[in-house]
Amino acid sequence: MIAVLIGTRPEFIKLAPVLKVLEKRDIPYILIHSGQHYSLELDKQIMEDLGLPEPDYKLDVGSGSQAEQTGKIMLGVEQILIKEKPEVLVVHGDTNTMLAGSLAAVKLHIPTAHVESGLRSFDNKMPEEINRIITDRISTLLFAPTEGTKQNLLREGVTPNKIFVTGNTIVDALIDHLPLAKKSSILKRSKLKKDDYILVTAHRVETVDETQRLKALTSLLFYATVILKKKIIWPIHPRTMKQLSANNIKLDPNIETIPPINYLDMLSLINNAAFIMTDSGGIQEEGYILKKRLVTLRNSTERPETLTANFLVDLDKDKFKQAVEAFKKGKAYWKENVFGKGNASHLIVDHLANFLKI
Repeated sequence: MIAVLIGTRPEFIKLAPVLKVLEKRDIPYILIHSGQHYSLELDKQIMEDLGLPEPDYKLDVGSGSQAEQTGKIMLGVEQILIKEKPEVLVVHGDTNTMLAGSLAAVKLHIPTAHVESGLRSFDNKMPEEINRIITDRISTLLFAPTEGTKQNLLREGVTPNKIFVTGNTIVDALIDHLPLAKKSSILKRSKLKKDDYILVTAHRVETVDETQRLKALTSLLFYATVILKKKIIWPIHPRTMKQLSANNIKLDPNIETIPPINYLDMLSLINNAAFIMTDSGGIQEEGYILKKRLVTLRNSTERPETLTANFLVDLDKDKFKQAVEAFKKGKAYWKENVFGKGNASHLIVDHLANFLKI
């Protein structure tokens, strides 16, 4: 029996195709939800949108410091693993949920399978980078999405026979859910038209929790509306909204914030945007696959495959202007199938079945 651990919306999205393949093949599994993302409404909505089953276990961990959140998840997952005795624990990505689950499993001598293994930003100031490195070191099966991520693991001394290049399940998820997203009414509700707006997502601690960087972010966003002559739509994280209010930062009328939205609405906004500005890893992938003009509000990325049409501008107006000019002059291009052909979930389940000899 397989245990699958999720805790954040990106994990729901990227592991949903794997769960569907497990169900099609009648491979038994249990689903554990740590509650790291803890909006009950959004959790329920995304699980319905993705066709996910109700989790077998919910930990409802919620917010807290890095150590507090990781510790709570580790304790909760450990108790479930002791009770259920799965043959392998599947984790995903770079979250505290992933780190806590993999630590709990390895101490109980339960093999861990890490989906989306080998990503590196080479920036140890990012807590996600530490999570990735530790989990890759202690995992038994490492499902690398690209040849580049495999090479990262090999350079770090990971045994080659542990690494399997599968492609990224984000492609599988887009194939499954883009037709549903086209039925979303978010454009109509927000009075938007295709290619007539800039989509912004910004939620990382290093982007929004420091006053000076938050002010630099809002200044850059205003600059973008001027340069691109388009309004911004910004589904805003509650913490970011709180920081704006606490620092008495007023946004220009051309920067419209909306509450967090469900996955299908977000996918619709990505698919119809003229330009995307983000500090999210997943949206870098989705935007690239959908051939969107994209800049990342960071100095580094763990998705270097996107850098043919994804510019790292941090919060720098000059870098942003250079990126806009590069797009206008046709200097950006999008490679085909850089994240795989949409069969990653099948390959992952093949490897899991082979490992378990089922």
